[in-house]
Amino acid sequence: MAANKRQTAESGVLERAPAASDALEAPPPLPVGPPEKWPMVYLLARIFYAMRQRSEDALRPHNLTPMQFTILSSLKQWQGLSSAELSRRFGVTPQTMGEMVGNLERRALIARVQDPANRRALRLSLTASGEQQLQACEAAMQALEGQMFEEMSSRDFEALRGRMVGLHNRLGLSFE
Repeated sequence: MAANKRQTAESGVLERAPAASDALEAPPPLPVGPPEKWPMVYLLARIFYAMRQRSEDALRPHNLTPMQFTILSSLKQWQGLSSAELSRRFGVTPQTMGEMVGNLERRALIARVQDPANRRALRLSLTASGEQQLQACEAAMQALEGQMFEEMSSRDFEALRGRMVGLHNRLGLSFE
């Protein structure tokens, strides 16, 4: 048997043995010192994970995850999206989105309605319960945003928003 191949005991399948060149490079060291010295991508990642945790905490009493909240918010803004359109917007597989949509539908927060123009397509919309749930969650998220930015002047807040929108656009993220 060739030196770079081995047979697994369980399956009998020949696999390529790892070569010395396959060894992973050591990850870069974690930033040291104050956040002002950290790489921007690392700083944004830390902020993202902290915000995600706080969002989960704020939405937990409403029995929603941040992704479910975002789906409901999207359906409020763009009534009639399909599950496939949502999966593309969120960058998840259609199966994953189908599971999330199914969960929200079982909870009677959204409804699937047949598209009159395409009988095979199902369009999603908020139910009355979904709208009520979304309103309560929006209030919780607005309170969270207020806490996070309470020390920032409105001028600085709007400047930050403008920079974030600019970054959003440069990354090619959709408005829809």
